[in-house]
Amino acid sequence: MDIRHLRYFIAAVEEGSLQAASNRLNIAQPALSRRMRDLEMSLGCKLFERSSKGITPTRAGYAFYNDAHSVLEMLTRSSQRARRLGLEQGREIRFGIARGTSRKYPFLGEVIGAFAADNPHVGVAFSRASSYNLVSELNEASLDLALLYERRAGSDRLGERLIHQEHYVLAVHAANPLAKPGPVDLPELVGRPLVWLSRPDMPDSLNPLLLQLKRHGLEPTIGHLADSAEEQFEIAIASAGMCLTPASTMLAIPSGQLHYRAVPRLGMVLDLALAWNSETLSAAGRLLLARLHEAIDLHQAVIASGEAAWCQIDGYQLFELPG
Repeated sequence: MDIRHLRYFIAAVEEGSLQAASNRLNIAQPALSRRMRDLEMSLGCKLFERSSKGITPTRAGYAFYNDAHSVLEMLTRSSQRARRLGLEQGREIRFGIARGTSRKYPFLGEVIGAFAADNPHVGVAFSRASSYNLVSELNEASLDLALLYERRAGSDRLGERLIHQEHYVLAVHAANPLAKPGPVDLPELVGRPLVWLSRPDMPDSLNPLLLQLKRHGLEPTIGHLADSAEEQFEIAIASAGMCLTPASTMLAIPSGQLHYRAVPRLGMVLDLALAWNSETLSAAGRLLLARLHEAIDLHQAVIASGEAAWCQIDGYQLFELPG
C-alpha cells in the first residue's frame, strides 16, 4: 500500500463511481479498478459494494475512508511544516504573526519594510498561526518574536509588551434593522441571528466571548457559523447580517461595507501584545525588536491623542492603553 492507494480510494468513495474517479484522477479506469482490488487484498476485507449504479463503501470502507483522510491531512501538514522550516534555514529572524493582525495594524508592515531596506542581508522568516501556537513556539525556541492577539505570553522565559486592549463592536450590514446610530444595548441582540466565529482552537466552554455574553444572561442566536474572520465578514455582508467582532475590524474592512456600533455593556477587551524570546534573539533580532518598540510608541501616542477616528464610536473609547 502507498499514498496513491489512499488518494485513489478517497476519489472513488467521493465520486461513487470508478469511472468518474478515474476521470477525476486522469488515469485509466481498468488501472484504478486494479488498484482498488489490490487495496482490498492488502487489507483483507471488502471496501466497496459494486452494482450497475456505481460503488458504495462498506462499513469497513467508510471507516478506512475517514482514516485515509486523516492520514493525508497529517502528511499535508507535515509537508507544509517541513517546507516552512526549510525556507527558514539561513534566515536570521523567525517572526510569528497571529492571524488577522497584519491587515489591521499597518505599523507592523511599515517597520518590517524599513528594516528590510536598511538590512538587506538579514532574512526574516514569517509564520502565521493562532496565538496559542505562537506562544508554544516561542517557548520551544522555534520563534524569536511574535505578535500575539487575545492570548498573552504568560511565561517568565519570554519578554512581552502589551500594545493595547480593544473592545468588541457590533458590525452590521446597512440593510439590517440594527444598523442605526448610537451604541447597542445587549437586550437588542436577543433572538437576533449572529454570524458566529467558530473556534477550533478551544471548546465552547472556554470561548471568552460566549462566556461573557452568558454572564450577561444572553444566549446568542447563531444564524451562520464561520470558520475564519474573513468568512464571518463575507457572510455578514452577503446575508445582510451582523456579528460581534473586535474594534480593529474597522481597520481591515473597506469603509461603507458594514456599519459599526459600540457595545459598552459587554465589558470585554482583547489584548494585542508583542512577545519575544531573548535567548534566541540574534543581534539583528534585537535591532528589529528595538524598531518595533519605537513603532509601538507611535501607535500608542495616536491612541492617547484621541484624534484618530478609528479609536472611538459615538464618544465610546474602543482602544485602551496599558495602565
